[in-house]
Amino acid sequence: MTEKKTYVQPKGNAGTLRFVAIALWLLGIACEVLGVLTILNKIIFSNPVLFICLFLVADLILIAIGSYCWKRANKIDPPSEKNKTEFFIKTQLGAIISVIAFFPILLFLINDKNLDKKSKMWVSILAGACLLGSVALGIDYDPISLEDLQQMMVNSESSDFGAGTVQWSKNSKVYHTWEDCSSLKRILPQNLREGSAEAAFQEGKARMCWFCADHFHIVDGVESKQPSE
Repeated sequence: MTEKKTYVQPKGNAGTLRFVAIALWLLGIACEVLGVLTILNKIIFSNPVLFICLFLVADLILIAIGSYCWKRANKIDPPSEKNKTEFFIKTQLGAIISVIAFFPILLFLINDKNLDKKSKMWVSILAGACLLGSVALGIDYDPISLEDLQQMMVNSESSDFGAGTVQWSKNSKVYHTWEDCSSLKRILPQNLREGSAEAAFQEGKARMCWFCADHFHIVDGVESKQPSE
């Protein structure tokens, strides 16, 4: 196996990322409030439709970036899944906030009597698209937990690359601990990464390769099926 690889160090501060996420979410919701006040004619603009659209777009950008920061923080400091409800809320908070940030303004638009019919239709479509897009960006489709990280750190202690050190491909979701793993040997040199279990976890590699697990007789924290050759 080629020795060319990229060494990765754990990075990022979960607390800072969560603070940024919450701040951006609050700004996004503030844009929603401004949009609602414009719809209700509490704030008067010469072109209210234009400003409502601007508020919607600004809302989407702020909420989406906030959701990215929140999901990134969860990879640095993952929540425990012992309490299923709490785990769901913490991992899917971006999607929950997205509903709060767009569903109310969409309701106000649907029930509005001030905008002309054509403008109301197009702005409502934009609001609906922002809602769906924001929720899609806010969902964590493969949430990982504190227990995943702890199991990964245990599994990595048997690594051929040194205790606690693993290798992975930037394009996969698994990590490797066996230097002769057939899957590992198929990774292109420019895609090969090496670092601590924490570094791999931060890049979303929460499951051990099936071949590596079989070699070390590990059954916990392993990808669900044997990969195809």
